[in-house]
Amino acid sequence: MRRLAQCLCLILLCLPVAVRAQDSDSTREPTLEATSEIPPIPVVLPTEEAPTEPVTTGDIPPAAALIDEGGYDIVTILLIGATTNSFSGNPGLTDSLLIISINRSSQTVSVVSLPRDLWVYAPGFGMVKINQTYFFAEVKEEGTGADLLKETILYNLGLQVDFYAKVNFDTFGELINSVGGIEVSVDCSIQDWILKADATDRNNPDSWEMYTLSVGQHTLRGDLALWYVRSRRTSSDIDRGRRQQDVLRALYRKIRANGLLENFPALWQQITQMVETDITLPDALNLLPVAVNTETADVQYYTMHLNEEIVNGISDDEGRFILEIQPDALHRLMQAVVLPPTTSQTQQVLPTVAIINASGVRGLDRVAADRLELEGFRTVIVQEETERRAMNMVIDYTGLDKSNPVDRIVETLSVQDSDLVVEPDPVREYDYRVYVGREYPRFACTRPVQAPRPAAQ
Repeated sequence: MRRLAQCLCLILLCLPVAVRAQDSDSTREPTLEATSEIPPIPVVLPTEEAPTEPVTTGDIPPAAALIDEGGYDIVTILLIGATTNSFSGNPGLTDSLLIISINRSSQTVSVVSLPRDLWVYAPGFGMVKINQTYFFAEVKEEGTGADLLKETILYNLGLQVDFYAKVNFDTFGELINSVGGIEVSVDCSIQDWILKADATDRNNPDSWEMYTLSVGQHTLRGDLALWYVRSRRTSSDIDRGRRQQDVLRALYRKIRANGLLENFPALWQQITQMVETDITLPDALNLLPVAVNTETADVQYYTMHLNEEIVNGISDDEGRFILEIQPDALHRLMQAVVLPPTTSQTQQVLPTVAIINASGVRGLDRVAADRLELEGFRTVIVQEETERRAMNMVIDYTGLDKSNPVDRIVETLSVQDSDLVVEPDPVREYDYRVYVGREYPRFACTRPVQAPRPAAQ
């Protein structure tokens, strides 16, 4: 199984994640809740819609303006996750699409997720959901799916993709298991149907039960990790992209901890047997230093926002739900993904936050730490004897009046005004100290995700 784990290096070598010296080893078991509600037709996860023929009538949108790379040495990689479990010979719908932009000049990395329902023009085919692009190309001519995806991204997003790496979802679960599972911080509970462990008939409604992954730090094995990155019942396609980014970060953290990058060239032949890619060994070796040296907090993560870069729409052919591109806003987003931070930003030291678990609930400190890291803070888990608290508390040691990032901490962790303490300290070890309270799970989710329904009595 170690060989399976090694191939993850290829997919994730361009997504640098640092292993914290004080990572908590505490986890919480996922919550499994029964319900009396049984779907008339079981919802199969991973879901697979029947591909609909491209729309070849009507107006074709103009090609997007090219993204300006500013003369930097930039490498763009498309990560593709596809499912092939519906019928023999199915090339698969690519429900997971992430673009990694690696700026070798500035040593910076950005990640952006592409929602599966994005309505795009596939050159030579017509208007399609972006997750169907690979399918149609492969059905017409095997081996052309990745090239059409590259052309489609160039036409609709203005971004030149240099390389791709593709893994099937069946293999994804095996890869997760091969590293012993991954530690994922869940700040928004997710609820969806899941196949029972002893079920043999996916088409039998009794084979399914409602599953809730609650707020906390969880160890996810292969099947549950796949369920987590693909569920949409209580969230959205956009939020699913955010969870896919979280899982990638967790995977790379585990790979770094297991030392699987140390003998990368010797593993290359085994890697390419597991992952479909056009990255060569020299290309991979050129990217490896960036992967090794960049920390998690330094990676910029982006998603498309509803009513900004995309809007809800209905297709003209069969009234399908789609996400329509807003060209100007999307161009600005993709430009931000590609270009490095300004000189002032790269020279700025990230504010440091010490996280103390005052909740009595194992793993909540890691949830808060990972959430703040995505907001641009460098976080450290600190073991400290402290009284139990109900609500989160923040101590601000900076003494800043203007442009104080403490406001981001307060908003992200839902800290009340009475629980913000200002104690300026010019010789401070950390800029801020956060005490995580036991009520944090009630306020942890600051994203557009529905609260799970309570279990049936």
